[in-house]
Amino acid sequence: MSDRFKFRLQSVLELKEQGEKDSAVGLARARRDAESATRAKEMLETARESGRTDLARAHGAGGSVGHMRNLSYVLERVDDQIRAADEVCKEADEAVVERLEHYRAALRDRKTIEGLRERKLHQWRSEEVRSEQKAMDDIAITRHGRSGSAARLGAGE
Repeated sequence: MSDRFKFRLQSVLELKEQGEKDSAVGLARARRDAESATRAKEMLETARESGRTDLARAHGAGGSVGHMRNLSYVLERVDDQIRAADEVCKEADEAVVERLEHYRAALRDRKTIEGLRERKLHQWRSEEVRSEQKAMDDIAITRHGRSGSAARLGAGE
C-alpha cells in the first residue's frame, strides 16, 4: 500500500494556478483602467455640455464676440480631448478583451491539469481499495487455513 497520493504533475498544476491568478489580476487591472478611461471621457463630455450651455447663454445674452470665440475655442479643444479619450477607451476595452481571453485560457489550462489530477487520484484510490481488499482476503485465507488445520488436528486427523 502507498502512503499518500502523489501527483507527478503537481508542480505544473501549481504553475497553472499561479498563471490563472496572474491573469485574473491582469484582467482586473485592465477593467479598472477601462473604467477609469470611461469616467475621464464622461467628465470631458460633461465639461463640453457645460461649455455649450455657457456659449448658448453668452450668445443669447448678447455677449461679446471675443468671449464667444474664446468659448468656441475651448469647446473645440474639449472635443479634441474627447476624441483622444475615446481612443483611449477603445484601447482599454481591447485590452480587457485580450486579458479576458488570457484568463479563459489560463482557467482552461488549470482545469485540464486538475481534471487529470482527479482521474489519477480516482485511479490511486481504486488501487488502494483493491490492495486493501487483497490484504483482507489474504488475512481471511490465512485465518481460515489456521482454523481449518486446528479443527482437523482436534478431530484426530
